[in-house]
Amino acid sequence: MELYSLLSASRARKLEVKESTQGAEISLYHQDEKIPYYKNDIQQMLVYSTGRPWHNHQLQLTSVAIHSNEEQITIVANAMQLRVTCTLLFNSHDLLETIIEWENVTSTILNDVVVGVEWQLPIDGQEQITIPHVIYNNNPSADPDRLVPRLGVGTGQGLLCEEHRLPIPCVNMEWPVAAVGQRYFTLYSIPDYVECEDGTIHYGSIGAYKDNTSLTIATMSGALMFNGEKDIVYVSKSQIAPYDQGYLNFESGFTLKKHYVVDWGMVAQPGRAFVEVVHQAEKIFNVPTATPLTLDEMIRLKTAAMDDRWREAGAAAGYVKFNDRNSFGFPSKKHELHFMYGWTGQALKMAWCDAHLGFSEQQLERIDRCEKAVNFYVNHSTSPVKGLRHSVYLLKSGQWDSFNWMQEKVISSRAFGETISDLADIILLYRNYGREVPASWVSAVEEAAQFLLLATTKDNIFPAAFRHDGSSVDPASITAAGIPCQIALAKAYQVTNQELYLEKAHHILESYYRLHALTFERPFARSTLDARCEDKEAGMFFFLAAYEMFVLTKEERYQQWAEVAAEWQLTFVYVWNPVYDAGTSFAEANFLAAGWPGVSVQNHHLDVFFPTYEVWQLGKWTGNERFVKLAEKIFAAMGQGICTTPGEWGFTVVGEQAEGFFQSNFQGRGRSNTWNPSWIISEVLHHGLRIRAASVVKI
Repeated sequence: MELYSLLSASRARKLEVKESTQGAEISLYHQDEKIPYYKNDIQQMLVYSTGRPWHNHQLQLTSVAIHSNEEQITIVANAMQLRVTCTLLFNSHDLLETIIEWENVTSTILNDVVVGVEWQLPIDGQEQITIPHVIYNNNPSADPDRLVPRLGVGTGQGLLCEEHRLPIPCVNMEWPVAAVGQRYFTLYSIPDYVECEDGTIHYGSIGAYKDNTSLTIATMSGALMFNGEKDIVYVSKSQIAPYDQGYLNFESGFTLKKHYVVDWGMVAQPGRAFVEVVHQAEKIFNVPTATPLTLDEMIRLKTAAMDDRWREAGAAAGYVKFNDRNSFGFPSKKHELHFMYGWTGQALKMAWCDAHLGFSEQQLERIDRCEKAVNFYVNHSTSPVKGLRHSVYLLKSGQWDSFNWMQEKVISSRAFGETISDLADIILLYRNYGREVPASWVSAVEEAAQFLLLATTKDNIFPAAFRHDGSSVDPASITAAGIPCQIALAKAYQVTNQELYLEKAHHILESYYRLHALTFERPFARSTLDARCEDKEAGMFFFLAAYEMFVLTKEERYQQWAEVAAEWQLTFVYVWNPVYDAGTSFAEANFLAAGWPGVSVQNHHLDVFFPTYEVWQLGKWTGNERFVKLAEKIFAAMGQGICTTPGEWGFTVVGEQAEGFFQSNFQGRGRSNTWNPSWIISEVLHHGLRIRAASVVKI
């Protein structure tokens, strides 16, 4: 039987297509390795279904023909109702382009059609699977009592989701091969859509399902599966719903064309194939990001929104988490006007922003506001345990409040660590401008650091929360939620020059690295306080911790840790631009998702939480121009959705912006909300001010 082959331009990868009893056998090789990365017959790969619910039965072929030239191999597979043409060729990046066309060759309409391609890979339990934003090694840290995406074990136990749900529409698997090393295989889907007569956009779907011996990466024409249930879509946090839009009708002569890219190779360090995913995705997609506003305009607008959040009530002074001056009124039904320190409030981060603007633009009233806000926090937020502080202040009742954990009032380690870090940054900002720092501010940082020295668990990490007596909540749990406390220790060292704080910060970060980033078997998780799962923010704080340690010590390992954490976060960042249904606000505004980060495996929307400045600055310091450009693109994309005049995006207050932008079928595709906690202001403003101060950057 005849053998056809193609080599990539670098000759590192080889495609073989061999005539077989079932038509055509496809094999993929890397360099001179004898064991193929992938091997299967076209008959076993093609899926065809009519009727509901869909099934993944193989398309029964009547004939197969293979054609080739120096650049490509084409397989033409005929069935009773369809002709499938599969064109295979290497692109300039050594990646295998796979273009498949499904044509209805009958004279009748084929109703409720699902077609697809399955790529079956052998597994032995040592594999790690990444579906960006959705699956990270099957989400081992996600709360088992909450509904989150997972791959089950058993025939058909898997996940198929809409292409537009994925920032990088791909499935990646890595696995060890004895005497060879760590391999990876990634299938990318290049999203395309069918536009229906009513303006509805129909995208394809992608995912994977497992049995005891194999993982099947599946790309379908739109059919969905959630945790083994067909025609089910994930619609909100821990909520699913029936989905009837995964089917197409093929008119006579209709052709559906799908485009895929395949990448395979070796991983230098186990657990890090996601780095290859990100790097190759940037080559494959390379789409424009939006630049609706300049850096100065974004700073001006966010400053206006920050000014609107300033409140004084007796001795209390600070920035409210939610405001009541938009036309829709106060958005939170749970709370009165309140200050929140850390997490979604970021009250002291806004104080830093006010002070920075005050110093740089000689606006003394802003410095005065910062001092009032910090003095109120330092003088009034104390708990019964020295050094440990409350994180929420209710203005109307004049009471300090806490977060809830299993119906118990607790102090979030994340929020506490963030706030002490912000306080330290304010002290350092004052010193930089030669402004006297109140002794009480330094004492607050020292007292917090002294508490944190003794607050770690047996794993030498911080718990997710502290009780009001200072004890750990769930001390046996392994979570990245407390990483901001490690950052607070590193910041405390900068404020006090106490080597003990830096030494402890070293040891704690080593523990977090060992538990999460050494192999990524337990990816970063549980930093998003309301989700309890793998999330971008957990990776973000590990990145920030490694970044801070690199800044302080210039140790190469911290640079490497920061870089790999940055790459992991980038799996959450959109590299392409979904098209939206006609009539949606996103379609009318030409909202571009490229550059926007998603949130977590449980919250499938976009937000502005990303360490843009630090990624940018790390790139500047280390000569990584890629990081610099990515950070600039990400920051620029976040200029979308900012209210520039009253009435835009549902807001009255200029500078406001939604917390959630919904690019997929999560809380309604093609829209944004008006939920506006103050971190949306502080995050963009804090990064923008530092980028502008570091150099003149046109964004």
